[in-house]
Amino acid sequence: MRIGAFQVREPLPELREPHALVTLYPWVDIGSVGKVTLNLLEKNLHAKPLGRLLKPGKFFDFTRYRPVIHLVKGQREIEIPNSFVNYARRSDGNDFLFFHLLEPHMLGEDYADSVLRVLREFGVKRYCLIGSMYDAVPHTKPLIVTGNTAGPAGEELSKLGVQPSDYEGPTTIAVLVSQRAPKYNIEVMSLIVHLPQYLRLEEDYENERPGLVGEAMSYLWASRKALSLMITR
Repeated sequence: MRIGAFQVREPLPELREPHALVTLYPWVDIGSVGKVTLNLLEKNLHAKPLGRLLKPGKFFDFTRYRPVIHLVKGQREIEIPNSFVNYARRSDGNDFLFFHLLEPHMLGEDYADSVLRVLREFGVKRYCLIGSMYDAVPHTKPLIVTGNTAGPAGEELSKLGVQPSDYEGPTTIAVLVSQRAPKYNIEVMSLIVHLPQYLRLEEDYENERPGLVGEAMSYLWASRKALSLMITR
């Protein structure tokens, strides 16, 4: 089934007022904090595949996101970079959608519109971007987590020690999703971990070593806060 630019598996799962957890690479995911956080939550919640972009080449420059060749039982297979969505049901409380988004290089407005159409199709109630950025902060003090919300969750963020963001400057076209979502009664928030500038974490090689800095940071600072926020109505 097509929903915008996404090809979604049928039959569509029935989800209970789901909350969407989102990571956007590479714009706000230094050290793969968002990626590893979502992976941990998906593993614990036994997430299942839902869908992915039907033609990712409409949105991505494959000289920047390189396809990868794998040898599978002696056969060469190509893995094309893509954005994809998984879902998880819970016995009680809100269900979840997990968006693993690549930042688009082309047709950004159409890309954002397709994400919004998926959110609306499944009746998403809350949209939360989880990520990380470099900042002038030391590694010897507790990491700063900043966030914004366009709904009643502001007090929840404050109680968890999340500071309001005053960032101004360049951003991503994908921010159109969070700007437009409140028009459809979708609450929006973000959780961004600030990492020391002198820790160059361009990649988190989680498949080579369990944990590393990215996983530890995501577990301690992002997943704990995000999960509690997603569960709290």
